[in-house]
Amino acid sequence: MLETGQIIPIQFKGKSFNAIVIDPDGFGSGKPTIGVGYRGMSRHLNMPVSTIFKRVFPSEGVEHLELPSGNRFRVFRIKGNDGNDYSAIEASDWVLIASDWLKAPGRLGKKAKEGLIDFLAWYAAEGLYAAAYTFLKQTYTREDNEVIQRWLVSREAGKPARADWAYTVAEQGGNSPYKYGQWTNYVYRGLFGMNASEMKKLWEEPVSGSKAVARNYIPESIGLEMVAYCEKLVSVLELEDLEQAHDEAIRLTQIKYRKRLAEPN
Repeated sequence: MLETGQIIPIQFKGKSFNAIVIDPDGFGSGKPTIGVGYRGMSRHLNMPVSTIFKRVFPSEGVEHLELPSGNRFRVFRIKGNDGNDYSAIEASDWVLIASDWLKAPGRLGKKAKEGLIDFLAWYAAEGLYAAAYTFLKQTYTREDNEVIQRWLVSREAGKPARADWAYTVAEQGGNSPYKYGQWTNYVYRGLFGMNASEMKKLWEEPVSGSKAVARNYIPESIGLEMVAYCEKLVSVLELEDLEQAHDEAIRLTQIKYRKRLAEPN
């Protein structure tokens, strides 16, 4: 039975934070409206909580978050079932807040703006998948959410590792203008037995019914994670021979992910 103040764990960009039930029947029987506290949300927006606090004002007997545009959003004071007091804003309002604040940022700093942009991009990506899954399966399950979250996280996690790898290739890869593509393919062939373009095409357009694909298929979330880990190892190993560094990184990556790849997809 849902109740006001019930705590709900949420995953966002690989991090956990709590949402709280505002109204158990806000969207109909058993369909709650939920809120997210601005203390918790501030950590995921790269925004000091004080930036949000100073924009909360009492109005008409309740509190509102007022943005530079003049638009206001209701703040709910709720006693959580964990015994803590929460100041929360309804979840979909956070999306409107991010959009509104970016359009009229006032004196908002660069990091905070980037945090708002990242939040909107993440929300949009998962929201589209949730809508598609609901249409296709008539439901969007916790397992679906976890799979999509892992995929989104793996895409983000690979970016800093790839920057380090690219620096290593730039330093040791010679003068060929194609060196990045060549070494990218070297990683993909070593890990998956095919070039990057072939593997990405398989992720985008998996061949239904193929026994070989079904037996050997590696989900994109795990595959991207493997590539990021492997490329990070190349830069960490700091071997003078770039091919040796890649071979060793591929070997260690295969060892690390052997158990996960053996599990049913």
